[in-house]
Amino acid sequence: MPELLCKSFKVGKVELKNRMVMPPMVTRYATADGFATRRTVGYYTARAKGGIGLIIVEATYVHEKGPILSNEIGLSDDKFIPGLKELADSVHKYGTKIAVQLVHGGRMTAVSLGGVQPVAPSPIAALGCDTPREITVPEIKAITRAFAGAAVRAKKAGFDGVEIHGAHGYLIDQFISPLSNRRTDAYGGNIENRARFLVEVIKAVKDAVGSDFPVWCRINGKEYGAPGGETLEDAKKVALLAEAAGAAMIHVSAAGPANPANITTAVFQPAVLADLAAGVK
Repeated sequence: MPELLCKSFKVGKVELKNRMVMPPMVTRYATADGFATRRTVGYYTARAKGGIGLIIVEATYVHEKGPILSNEIGLSDDKFIPGLKELADSVHKYGTKIAVQLVHGGRMTAVSLGGVQPVAPSPIAALGCDTPREITVPEIKAITRAFAGAAVRAKKAGFDGVEIHGAHGYLIDQFISPLSNRRTDAYGGNIENRARFLVEVIKAVKDAVGSDFPVWCRINGKEYGAPGGETLEDAKKVALLAEAAGAAMIHVSAAGPANPANITTAVFQPAVLADLAAGVK
């Protein structure tokens, strides 16, 4: 296994020096208005020095009304490009490739962050969050364009790819989950309709950045502790739809109040979601 991990690997047309990937993990090192800081650059550069093949920068908002946390990195405007270019250039010095995860919080965006009532597929509040209003189809199209615009900025900043965040209860995942999507239009109902937003975002991003720039997505393999939520069978179908839309790879994660990846145990349990990744593969 160590020998395999050290072998080069291609994501689309981008070659990684090894198969070790640092997934997106929140730091909240950005400024209050979304700019990367010296601390942001230093944090990711230190990981590049360690020899990782690919770094995926934490969830980064594509729309000023869609952040998920305070001090979250932004890519909703060209003003963010210079700081992120400094980050990409610093990581590249060590032969590491760098991508960025793109997100819209949907109902997980607090009024205090977005400044307006959050939007969601249906007007169903998440636990402890503000009640959203149902997003309109024109707004869906506008946010799709926002994902594409953010991806173009990532490419201009020198990043090597982008990950579309379709997991963990954020806007795209809110469409995929039957617990948060009660729509009766083309974006609700069966799994093909519920995954339509994800598919449209992938296609729009790929059209905007070109075929040489890898685009992939993160999805839930399952919603744990959420009866009636997403299942592994749903994830398999979503993965196939994403692949058909042009996703270069599928990053399998999970969500829900009983997600084993988020539960602390007395004994460390490695690869607690491996069965979901294997099932999707």
